[in-house]
Amino acid sequence: MKKDEMIKEAKKQLVRFQKEIDEIKETSSHLSEEAKKKFDISAKELEALYNDAHTKFDALSNKAEENFKDVKEFVELTNKALKHSFNYFMSHYKKKEVEADKSTKVSKK
Repeated sequence: MKKDEMIKEAKKQLVRFQKEIDEIKETSSHLSEEAKKKFDISAKELEALYNDAHTKFDALSNKAEENFKDVKEFVELTNKALKHSFNYFMSHYKKKEVEADKSTKVSKK
C-alpha cells in the first residue's frame, strides 16, 4: 500500500468512528444527567483526538515518498491508539446503557 492510500484509509477509519459516535449521541438522551455529562466530556475528548489525527495525516500527506516508512509507522500507531480510545469509550457507554436499561426495567415493575 502506498503512502497516500494508507493515509486515505486512515482518514476513512476516523470518519467511521465519528459516525458511530454521532449515532450514539442521538440515542444518549435516555442516560441520567450525570452519565450524559460524562458521555459528552468523553465524546469531546475523543473528537479532539480525531481532529488532531486528521491534522497530522494532512501534514504527512505533504511529506516525500522516501519518508514512507515513518508515515506508515505513524499511521499504524495512531490508528491503534484511536481504536483503543474508541473501544474504551464505547465499552464505558455500553455499560451505562445496560445499567440504564436495568434501572428502567426495575422501575416499571
